[in-house]
Amino acid sequence: MESKFSAFFVLFFIFIIAISTFYLKNEVNKELSSSKTKLTGLPDFFLKNFTSIQTRSDGLVKFSLSGKKMENYKHLNLTAMQLPKYIRYKNGLPESRITGRKGEFNSDSEKIIIQENVVLTRLETPTKKSLNLYTNQLNIFTKEEVVTSDLPIKIIQEPNIEISGTGMRYDKKESTIKLLKNVKVHYEKPKK
Repeated sequence: MESKFSAFFVLFFIFIIAISTFYLKNEVNKELSSSKTKLTGLPDFFLKNFTSIQTRSDGLVKFSLSGKKMENYKHLNLTAMQLPKYIRYKNGLPESRITGRKGEFNSDSEKIIIQENVVLTRLETPTKKSLNLYTNQLNIFTKEEVVTSDLPIKIIQEPNIEISGTGMRYDKKESTIKLLKNVKVHYEKPKK
């Protein structure tokens, strides 16, 4: 009788260990899946009404980036922005401004993407008239000082010049804007 009882006790003990193992495995799997969800769904930090300024080695402002809201996702190396405004400076004074509805920043490539109803404005100077460029996405490469787009572009320059095309490349160092294809120019002679 004792041998039957000891065999029953061993089987009961193995059954308890099996149930405990199954339960613990499920709990660990739940915890792992919930931590993955946290990594992909929530930002590491966020800011409201932010402004970030980058200066040159001589202390003058190179550019500023501001917006209504910024969310940083460290695991994606991505910062998402709402209503971003990028202002480029020359000799400490604003030279151009880019605005849009949303944007992204990748610190590895130092690339800023501004999207949806994007407007690039070159501010008027004593030697150059004001210029507005309209598109749905601009890619800003801050190190190279280059702005690109593959989408349709419309440029309006005072007094009466309208240019449209698809794709563009603006190089600050060369001070050129190059439209890549399907370029159309409309010029209206100013009235005297």
